[in-house]
Amino acid sequence: MLTRLLVATVIGILATVATAQQVEPAHFHHVRYNVTHPEKTLEFYQKYLGAVKVKYRNQVDVLFTERSFILFNKVNEQPPSKLASALWHIGWGGIDGPTEYNWLLSQGVEFTIPITPLGDSYYMYLAGPDKEAIEIYTGPRHHRFNHIHLLADDVNKTTQWYIDHLGLSARRRTVEKPGPDAERRLWSNAVTCDNVGIIVFGRPDPDQITTWWPTADMGEEFVKPDGRAINHFAFSYRNIKPVFDRMKVNGVEIVSPITKDSNVGHTSFFVRAPDEVLIEIVQARPIPEGIWD
Repeated sequence: MLTRLLVATVIGILATVATAQQVEPAHFHHVRYNVTHPEKTLEFYQKYLGAVKVKYRNQVDVLFTERSFILFNKVNEQPPSKLASALWHIGWGGIDGPTEYNWLLSQGVEFTIPITPLGDSYYMYLAGPDKEAIEIYTGPRHHRFNHIHLLADDVNKTTQWYIDHLGLSARRRTVEKPGPDAERRLWSNAVTCDNVGIIVFGRPDPDQITTWWPTADMGEEFVKPDGRAINHFAFSYRNIKPVFDRMKVNGVEIVSPITKDSNVGHTSFFVRAPDEVLIEIVQARPIPEGIWD
């Protein structure tokens, strides 16, 4: 009896491993904005951030950023943009911070945080056409789309969600939360997907709002990003039906089922990640072949 039990257990483990090996890893696909004037947004990101205008699925003009896209929802009124959701900002790389900052200033670009040294690098925050937050950080030493920055009530719980449900790799599996007397009180971790980092910071303490988060409008709970300047971001798989089934069985909140988006032409479903973040799962081939879909 014991032998049979051991054999059954081993077979079960092997089946689980085989199933896991068959699960395609997620690829980073796009960020979706709510914008009042799509042409102004297209022009801004082409001129100042090096994005390229392309015809997505032969249907709609979007921005291509090396290995992913920026898509748009056209809205009639400027969407909320002050920091209230856990979806904080998107980030680009930079090389020569002072020169880039001075040039952007000369072009009339609005900054919410001026150029600031950080070790041997610099960071700065500019406002996009609909006041969406954009960081330029010179640490990567390139001019490409670099990261998504999130806030979290529990950094470890949020990081683990992206590991468990999307197969992303983390900087560290868990990070101890700094105590009130710690020299550096920021609680942070990061996961990566293709060439994009997803950085997770713990919710800021009230006395940090005016320094790190000067435009914050934080309540006791994060608001949903749906309808805000940065609406959501997305991952892709070649076949999303197994992903949908797996997430549903594992208790992930399904916001909308698998549906074809007639506006942009792709098939996808939406889920709710920790801290109310909205995630879209798109059926698409990975870049570079996927750009020609």
